[in-house]
Amino acid sequence: MSERTSRALSVRRITKSFGAHRVLDGINLEVEVGETVVVLGGSGEGKSVFLKHVNGLLQPDSGEVVVLGCPVSGRPESGLIELRRRVSYIFQQGALFDSLTVGENVAFPLVEHTRLSEAEVAARVGALLDRVGLAGTEPLLPAELSGGMRKRVALARGLALDPEVILYDEPTAGLDPLTGLAIVALIKDVTRSTGATSLVVTHDLAVATELADRVAFLAGGTFAFTGALADAARQEGTVGAFVRAGGVHA
Repeated sequence: MSERTSRALSVRRITKSFGAHRVLDGINLEVEVGETVVVLGGSGEGKSVFLKHVNGLLQPDSGEVVVLGCPVSGRPESGLIELRRRVSYIFQQGALFDSLTVGENVAFPLVEHTRLSEAEVAARVGALLDRVGLAGTEPLLPAELSGGMRKRVALARGLALDPEVILYDEPTAGLDPLTGLAIVALIKDVTRSTGATSLVVTHDLAVATELADRVAFLAGGTFAFTGALADAARQEGTVGAFVRAGGVHA
């Protein structure tokens, strides 16, 4: 495993097909340490597919993915364990374990990957839940939570190991506007306080407006545009039309 590097993420010419359908067709992207890049694009363009290549949940048909100096593409599952302690993936629906309580869900990575005592784990879990505005919810089951609460618990769990890179898959999907804004504010606070590199997949322009240092627009299997959101609004064709339709103008 490589040490910290000035470049958090490097994706070079990756392709991915499912059967005869080519989803990614030569993707390239560089993300610097501490940067927040928002991946935009229409439904079905492969945004989540791209994100899953970053921590090896999917492997490309060709091309190379390097995260924190560690090659991801072509690496077996057993070789990704250490990297995944440094890279947190926040799933769209939270991916909480339904049979575990909130406290047990947040404690899971600490139990699996650290040697903290039960008391230390409990203290860490309490602090993480307090950080996301859910203090005292340890005994609850996921079924007792609202959609916004589930996303907060997922984020608390994702922060447990102090990740250097955080991957967010549609963090506001399925939420009402006010709850979505609260989740965005929480992500901003996490980014500011931890310095983590963030890669956010969304089709929500409000999310991009609040979070993005840069945007990368996925269309036709490639990034048709990378740069500032205001510059994206000036583009012709799909990129500009999409961004302006979301209420963002140059």
